[in-house]
Amino acid sequence: MQFAGLALTVILSLSPIYATPLLTTSSTLSKRIPVTDCLDVLVFDSPGFQNASDASQTIASVEAFAFLKDLDTDELRQSTVNALNSIGFNPGEDAIDTAVDRLKLFAAVGVPRVTVTVEAEGCSETPKLTATALEDLGETTSLASFGTCAAPATNGGAEITLTVNGSDFSSARIFPSGPDGFGVISDIDDTVKISHSLDTLQLVQATLFDEPAPIPGMPEVYASLARSLNSPQFIYVSGSPYQLYPFLRDFIDTTFSASNGPLFLTNVTVTDLNVLFQTLTADDGNATLVYKIGQLTRIHEMYPGKSFLTVGDSTQQDPETYATIYNTFGGDFVRCIWIHLVEGADNSDERFKTAFEGVPQERIRLYTDDQIPELAYVDVAGGQC
Repeated sequence: MQFAGLALTVILSLSPIYATPLLTTSSTLSKRIPVTDCLDVLVFDSPGFQNASDASQTIASVEAFAFLKDLDTDELRQSTVNALNSIGFNPGEDAIDTAVDRLKLFAAVGVPRVTVTVEAEGCSETPKLTATALEDLGETTSLASFGTCAAPATNGGAEITLTVNGSDFSSARIFPSGPDGFGVISDIDDTVKISHSLDTLQLVQATLFDEPAPIPGMPEVYASLARSLNSPQFIYVSGSPYQLYPFLRDFIDTTFSASNGPLFLTNVTVTDLNVLFQTLTADDGNATLVYKIGQLTRIHEMYPGKSFLTVGDSTQQDPETYATIYNTFGGDFVRCIWIHLVEGADNSDERFKTAFEGVPQERIRLYTDDQIPELAYVDVAGGQC
């Protein structure tokens, strides 16, 4: 998505409190460590929207992850090598460096009771995020009001840039969007990115070693949607773990720059990388369904007046998810459902008949790889799907 106007500089600061590390040895549990000395904070890109009672006020759903700065990458490296060897991978040192870099947030120790204050130049309010909780392992998601901003939440408005002082991670952004018009909700793996979700070895290769590659034709399709739908709000909702956020965000930034937007990823807590590899390829069905329904419900709460094109694939539960949201919130919210038919997935008529019960056939498009170029010519704004 391309934005015009002035980008805002935002400073994120930690409140002057103390935090006890979530995962520590008993000898250090009682130590009180100043968060400014030991913590790093990853702030995720966020969707912005108008206050329903005052359109001049900008609100954002801001997610942050607070963790100890000292990442034990040596232990992570050995765990990665052991896990890869167990499934038949024997990569060289350079490949392991790439894998460890992409997996490094799995070595992060989340810290509870951390409060983050967000200051935005040009905005009238400096909201505090809800303190990170023990049960969320250092994560927090808050509806934060920025008040009146120089970049209001309107379709095609300027991004609001969030800069984390002292963080090793790149700055975050708020993508503002108005209350009406169009949006696109998209899965990532095997919808816009080649991931081989149905094959453990190929998925590990694509996730840890290969340069990420798009599904051929999809960057052009999304760029076309960005134009034809008049700067829609793109939101990427994936079952991938949030620890892969820097890797996936960079892929969307560079490959889908015309259709950029926030990423909603799952909170996957694993300490064994073998379990992680199994989790990434497992058809966990109900868990993914429940997670994505929750995230799309969250999007509806932010943008109840928008119409969304929903795009996914057939490897897991995207058809069932989008149909559930259609039947819950209606056809004004879910304008169309597009599903990429992935070879080897359950693409049977019986599956889709059950999955799409209650959804009019004209709202559904099932497409194969060779049909992707045609998507750029579908007049979604004019009522086609």
